[in-house]
Amino acid sequence: MSNAQLLKTCVERMSSADAVYLTSVGADGYPRTRAMLNLRNREQYPDQVPIYADHSSDLMTYVATNTCSQKRVELEANPRICLYFSHPADFFGVCLVGDVEIVDDMEIKKALWVDGWAQYFPTGKVDDPDFTLLRLFPFEVRGWNQGEKFAFKVTP
Repeated sequence: MSNAQLLKTCVERMSSADAVYLTSVGADGYPRTRAMLNLRNREQYPDQVPIYADHSSDLMTYVATNTCSQKRVELEANPRICLYFSHPADFFGVCLVGDVEIVDDMEIKKALWVDGWAQYFPTGKVDDPDFTLLRLFPFEVRGWNQGEKFAFKVTP
């Protein structure tokens, strides 16, 4: 399968994975993995679909978290992460590797905010100081597709 076909498959599968797993590096140098909401999932987050429309070739991905979370502390100290999307029953998994950035742009935050998130943030609003948005433009993609491993670089 060509890289272009693999890229298309990755986008399709990322858009339907139930969760995304974020791995960061703790202060002790050991990895920390946690399940996150997959904002690329078309069924769970249909309002976000247009945000990803121009990001099929670069696989840019957003993840929401709390400012007070341990992961935010880890990411400020070391922005190197991977995001992992999987469909175990189909023997598919893709790992995006790169440096995460913290997004402060309120327009982007408003575009990605989901009303159901009010329970996770003290004020229950998009401008809550505890609402952090993370963005990854990966430089490396690795994974498995129906038992075949793959790897390729992503250019911005």
